[in-house]
Amino acid sequence: MPETLIINFNPALDRTAVVDRYNPYGVNKAKELIVLPGGKGVNLGRALKTLGYTDFVCSGIIGGNIGRLYNALLDREGIPNDFFWIRDETRIAYATYEESTGVGVITNEQGPNVTEEEITGFNNFIITKYTTANIIILSGGSPPGVPPEDIRGLVNIFKNKDKQIFIDTSGDILRLCADTGPYCLKINEDELKDAFGVDLEAKAALREFYSSLARLGTKWLIVTRGENGAVFIVDNKVLSGKNKRIYSHYAIGSGDAFLAGILYGSLKRFSPEEILTLAMSCGCANTLHFGACVFDREDCERIKNEIIIEESYL
Repeated sequence: MPETLIINFNPALDRTAVVDRYNPYGVNKAKELIVLPGGKGVNLGRALKTLGYTDFVCSGIIGGNIGRLYNALLDREGIPNDFFWIRDETRIAYATYEESTGVGVITNEQGPNVTEEEITGFNNFIITKYTTANIIILSGGSPPGVPPEDIRGLVNIFKNKDKQIFIDTSGDILRLCADTGPYCLKINEDELKDAFGVDLEAKAALREFYSSLARLGTKWLIVTRGENGAVFIVDNKVLSGKNKRIYSHYAIGSGDAFLAGILYGSLKRFSPEEILTLAMSCGCANTLHFGACVFDREDCERIKNEIIIEESYL
């Protein structure tokens, strides 16, 4: 059984069209079409594989003809996977990007309709099959029909088994799962404000928020800030990471690549400073190629030299 279980409730087949010039009001003719199995959890798995870590499995809910294509593409990439099959179709995420600028548009389908019976089946499948996994990562949102409370319940089951839990989600699922006291809560700056009403620049509010998480068992709070870098809080120490250059050409999947760096660094027992540096280099490297988490390890190593880490305390 794998060391790490990545749960992605609502994966998507990503179809990315690259055009010479993006026209928001007319027809866009693709010069290249990139089709990849996606969703935050699978993007994370792709990035981990690039970093050299494969002792994981991606799981979640897939179905229909799109699900079969999705599964075949995962196997072709060599990304370890074990999905629970349902009746309805896996969703598709559409994107069109201008090659030279990265300007474009994304359209995400909601996802399949999941029945109560299928939810119960998936939970039983995960709990009974992956009890030996030491690290549990909940990544992404959920399709229609899956109540956030059920997802929190699943996280609590693993928490009660003393698993190391990483949470990377949003909305109601984020708020509910944060209350379980995961080992690592990774969110972006907007989610910090929208879900918890905390401004990253308001030190007193941030200190109280981190303290409330720590009382529940959370060790790491990580907040990504797009072009402005990221903040890593551990034991009331605040590491603020910035890059000397701005990498923003293609941002889809950068947060997932970032989390891959966090997990990989944690597994290798890097220092918090080294972990944040690696994570940021992965997120930046992701912007250099179209396709979520399609990046080169060599780019990460080069970009690491551009990262600046500053230390302070709450």
